[in-house]
Amino acid sequence: MEEKIIQELKQQLEEKKNKIIVNLESVGKRAEGEEINFNAEFPNYGDSTEDNAVEVADYTKNLSFERKLEDDLRDVDRALERIASGDYGKCRYCGQEIEIERLKVRPESTACVACKQALKGEE
Repeated sequence: MEEKIIQELKQQLEEKKNKIIVNLESVGKRAEGEEINFNAEFPNYGDSTEDNAVEVADYTKNLSFERKLEDDLRDVDRALERIASGDYGKCRYCGQEIEIERLKVRPESTACVACKQALKGEE
């Protein structure tokens, strides 16, 4: 893969990482000494039963959102590590190059389209 394309994808990954972190910080705080571990904060809207119900619902939603974003952040960080090590763009299942079009859409991809479809049973 051309170095120019790798650098473009690296920039895209870094921008995506920054957006994920901003979103994570909107629902919680980073755990001390951790780069990826955030803790969703429990909202405090008041003391009524209705307020408590809304707090629990919002916390549950934020906790789910936090976990999804943390997974996304891990994927992005792993892709950046693969760029640094020179392993970026290779399918982890078959070892072939991942299609550039796929990487442009999802630069943190670890599998080529054929292997991903096989994993999902879509052959």
